[in-house]
Amino acid sequence: MYPNPYQQNPNNPQGGYSYPPPPTQGQPQAYPPAPNAYPAPPGSAPMYPPSASSPYSPQTSYQPPTSYPPPATNPAYPAPPGAMMYPPPAAQPGSGYAPPSMAPPPANNPYGSPASRPYPPPGAPPPTMPTPHQYPAPHHQPPQHQHSQGNLTSPPFSPMQSMPTQQPYFPQSGHVAPPSTIQTANSGFKCGPLLRYQNLDLHQGNWIGSVLVVSKPEAYGQPAPVLTWSDGRSQPQNVTAQPIDGYNQSIFWRFALVIPQDPHGSKKISYSINNGPQYCFFVAGRSESFRWMFYSCNGFSSATDSVAIGGANPLWNDALAKHSESPYHVMVGGGDQLYCDSLLDEPEMKEWLAIVPISKREGSPCHPNWTVAIEKYYFNRYSTWFSQGSYQQALTAIPTINMWDDHDTIDGYGSYPERTQKSATMVTIGAVSRRFYLLFQHHTTPALVPQHGFFSAGVGDNILASLGPTTSILALDARSERTKSVVCSDKTYDLAFAKMYQEIPQGTMHLLVQIGVPIAYPRLVFAENLMGSVGSVLGNLAMAKSAVNKLNGEPELLDDLNDHWTAKAHKQERNRFITRLQNFANDRKIRVTFISGDVHCAGVGRFTAKVSPPEKDPQLMYQVISSAIVNEPPPDGVIKLLHFQDKVHILDGRVKTYEDMYPMFTTDVDGKTLQMDKLMPRRNYSHGFFNLNTGAMEVSIFVENIRGGPEHTAGGDRGTKPYTIYVPRLEA
Repeated sequence: MYPNPYQQNPNNPQGGYSYPPPPTQGQPQAYPPAPNAYPAPPGSAPMYPPSASSPYSPQTSYQPPTSYPPPATNPAYPAPPGAMMYPPPAAQPGSGYAPPSMAPPPANNPYGSPASRPYPPPGAPPPTMPTPHQYPAPHHQPPQHQHSQGNLTSPPFSPMQSMPTQQPYFPQSGHVAPPSTIQTANSGFKCGPLLRYQNLDLHQGNWIGSVLVVSKPEAYGQPAPVLTWSDGRSQPQNVTAQPIDGYNQSIFWRFALVIPQDPHGSKKISYSINNGPQYCFFVAGRSESFRWMFYSCNGFSSATDSVAIGGANPLWNDALAKHSESPYHVMVGGGDQLYCDSLLDEPEMKEWLAIVPISKREGSPCHPNWTVAIEKYYFNRYSTWFSQGSYQQALTAIPTINMWDDHDTIDGYGSYPERTQKSATMVTIGAVSRRFYLLFQHHTTPALVPQHGFFSAGVGDNILASLGPTTSILALDARSERTKSVVCSDKTYDLAFAKMYQEIPQGTMHLLVQIGVPIAYPRLVFAENLMGSVGSVLGNLAMAKSAVNKLNGEPELLDDLNDHWTAKAHKQERNRFITRLQNFANDRKIRVTFISGDVHCAGVGRFTAKVSPPEKDPQLMYQVISSAIVNEPPPDGVIKLLHFQDKVHILDGRVKTYEDMYPMFTTDVDGKTLQMDKLMPRRNYSHGFFNLNTGAMEVSIFVENIRGGPEHTAGGDRGTKPYTIYVPRLEA
């Protein structure tokens, strides 16, 4: 271990480390700043937002560049084997599939043309459900499987673009107090309202986002719902929802929101739907950096005793309490926003898994009733999980930026062998899970993603967004293109870096890079080698059946090992990505920080060239690991093994870079000294904000205190303890 240049902060009794020390005895800077109290930090780039002629002008409605045509129109650009298809291929004769029309509805007809309207006008009886059509077969799927794709039971829709009707806005300065209570869900809908943050229109000073509700089947045929929002200063604004998809007479209604920012401080936005319950969220001021919250692994594994560990609500209750004190402007879902592994317990999936040998199963068609069951599962799973407990309350009160990981589909999806990934049923599982992931988590569809804040080089749905004058976030889709040998394609990296250079505004000081699996983490190559060598043996041992993955007969943990950036198959790709980020940080003088989850424990990794002071080191990148907010931690033996494997690694990138795990947890939540101080096996979440005085990004990981028993028992919920790190700005 090389000397630690970061001194323990004597003002932080929780055991956190800092550089530089905070200005006010370890307490966070008052947030948000007072009006007209936002000077440019010393040494920063020109003020924000950029001028209209700036080459860094962001795109608020991204269109894919002509240099990266989608695979359907460019056979020379195939997707990686086993990857999910984006966008859907063009309709083939006789396929029964027709992509939704993007044409706007006729004038004065909010319901679209008679041939394409997704639901009847008010007063008309619901029509007979149309003939089911097929999911399109991905272009990489073997031809013999194309006929086997199951049918779609939902009606076709014609998505319509809309902008909310708004009255003149008269901004006023000042900060509105946070909400004292959060109301329960609207009983008129099956799911929602769900808030999403998309981006900022920097030149016009507008916040762009959306709200989604899913209607109950008995409301089929009713008029489009209307959302009314108000900032308490001007006339309330009405926004009519647009239907973007439907399932079994439940309609997905999307409200497009464009809200002017206050010049300085946050403002409270109250909203209701059809004059129902009142909800509220907060929009940051133009001169204010977002206060963000990060979470991951928001569900339970199949073997978890959820009651014993306190249920799903305790840390969400803690996060909502902090939100009521200092409102979050956005919460970032780092993957596994819900767990869908139980899909394989459905009767139809058991029927599929019962096909033996495995080679016969992988070559079998996906029967239509299996597709119906897969659709039903994902729709019901999302509708239930996003509509219950404290998590549902957070979804109504804090706009989200989400990126999926494997459990949003099924455990290990993308890291299985090619023959498994390309089997007809797995392809259908991937397509259906993506459909509902885009709907519930992003309020969009495969046809609409370019309009709703995503970019793609052909496969995957990536996000680059502004979090105010000092911070941007890149959420990299590290699941859609994933195979056993690829995390993201070269074209995705090229496009992401082109957008980062061109669209991140001048004056930005921090870039958050959200990737589901940590990129800095102890190596487990020895376990990877062991699993690979004994896999065939385990598959033949009856006593080891519980240790074998039922999808392909390989060791159960092998897909998790293959998922890691530090796996042998991904090592070169990982190192190239890190080096490109170092070059970007040096070129733009923007500090890069990773935020990830997945591993069910808290920790901080670090890359550094050991340049002093650290403000002069563009290689310095922290990896904040925050996982899980709901799921249970790994056993102590796993944590001991990871600590045993941790050592300093050297990366010969831009310059020689040292990588290790940061000694974040010198004391436990009860004050006891910890020998294993780099990974904390307790449930947790994190939040961060820009420190105006120092230019640092202050990130706190809130770790669950030792529980006194199950939830709702005496002493059961004891809150959290913060561990804070101060990520220094990068000086020119």
